[in-house]
Amino acid sequence: MDMELQRVTLEGYRPVAQGMLSQEETLESIVPDACPDIARIVSASGKVFLRDKELGEGTMRLTGNARVSVLYIPEGEELPRSLEVTIPFQCVRDDPRFHAGCPVLADLQAASADARTINPRKMLVRVVVAGWTAAYDRERRELSADLAGGEGEGLQKLLISRKCCIIPDVAEKSFTFSDVLRPPASRPELEELLLYRAELGAADAKFIGKKLVLKGDVQLCALYRSGEGLNQARFELPFSQILDMGELPEEAEPEVAVALKSADCRAREGELEVALELLAQAAVWERRPVTLIEDAYCVGRPIDVERAPIQLCTGAERSARREIGRRLCESGIPAKQVLDCAVAVSSLTGAPGEGGMEFTAQANASVLYLSEDDALCGVETDIPVSCRVEVPAGCACACRCRPVGEVTAVPVTGGLEVRFEAEFTWTVTREEPVSCVTEVRPGAVEETGARPSVVIRRVERGEALWDIAKACGSTTQDIRAANGLPGEEAAAGTLLLIPAKRN
Repeated sequence: MDMELQRVTLEGYRPVAQGMLSQEETLESIVPDACPDIARIVSASGKVFLRDKELGEGTMRLTGNARVSVLYIPEGEELPRSLEVTIPFQCVRDDPRFHAGCPVLADLQAASADARTINPRKMLVRVVVAGWTAAYDRERRELSADLAGGEGEGLQKLLISRKCCIIPDVAEKSFTFSDVLRPPASRPELEELLLYRAELGAADAKFIGKKLVLKGDVQLCALYRSGEGLNQARFELPFSQILDMGELPEEAEPEVAVALKSADCRAREGELEVALELLAQAAVWERRPVTLIEDAYCVGRPIDVERAPIQLCTGAERSARREIGRRLCESGIPAKQVLDCAVAVSSLTGAPGEGGMEFTAQANASVLYLSEDDALCGVETDIPVSCRVEVPAGCACACRCRPVGEVTAVPVTGGLEVRFEAEFTWTVTREEPVSCVTEVRPGAVEETGARPSVVIRRVERGEALWDIAKACGSTTQDIRAANGLPGEEAAAGTLLLIPAKRN
């Protein structure tokens, strides 16, 4: 008897760690000689540039620079000036599943920034770098899909079909683009750039053949001086990139992240010259049909079958929903006009609830405004935003949150009302244990006496027709024919006629 297991290879990536991380960095900075002394610090805003993603055994390190723009009122002057401080950062996350070669998706931002004076020529600058990360581990598994041979031996095979969710590819690509911008005609001419923010909007992706087309935009917000006044201009800079992927089915679903690697914005002759470098990143989910052999036996002669349990990801559903964040940001000085408003997510936590998970994002909002007497003021507050996600029993859920669209702040009694949209995206996965044949070999032949022509057997609770046929040396087809069963199952307590073993 010659039997051979036929194998199927499942190769791709699996997520090993997803979630938020944060790192606080501080730096003492001296005011340059060409700048006047500090009388009052108004506000600070940060930008984060990702330089490198390093993975070692059990450790992930994300490194880069945070640039903090500090607005201050100089001594003896009324209009603000700006100082930019560069702070290196290193975010570290430990996990025993990390190792060199694991690809990582990362989306970092400055969750908050502030500065305080040590003396008129020195200040202490602080920035909190926070963001979402996802690490993936490459795996290759050979599983038994069928059993060939055994002709004339009455070989019986129990085959199962599943939809296996895998990540066949993780890719990334750096790209640059530049533009020359001019404030709208309704705004005053730009004379001096005080600060700018480059915020990444939501990105869409779709497959065209073997290529993933990624489209998104960068929201550039600039605060500038014009004559004796302050003004803000907002620009939308669309981008599109193509990532080469392997052969994928049409229903494949990408998970994308875009990180800012560098940004340069300069004022020249009333215009803004902007140069950006971005990192496009994507992991692709695919539902692949797979057939496995769960069990086998021979009616004609005994065989020894070894089986082992395996875990298959049989479900991966991605969804998204936007929730509104709103809160009164109290200010001691009444506001007349809002100049700038920004929001960043600093943390994301999840708690199990009835039928699902409750995810809560903590967002930090900072507002720059003019008071009734045209004094420049800054204020910030934390805003929680929650999203409830239905998660079926036995499933896991990984969630991500980021602000999208424009943030608004409106002067009201007692302060400013801040309002923004937060987009929650999540993936619900289901792991299913499956028993799979790992080895088949000839069994020992037992010396037995005469067997009865028919056996009567009662079906026990939870017993499958396959188990009865295997135990009695019959086949499910013969049992169904002898008892007139329409399907592959019989109710517990049913008496079955089991045909004699065929030789």
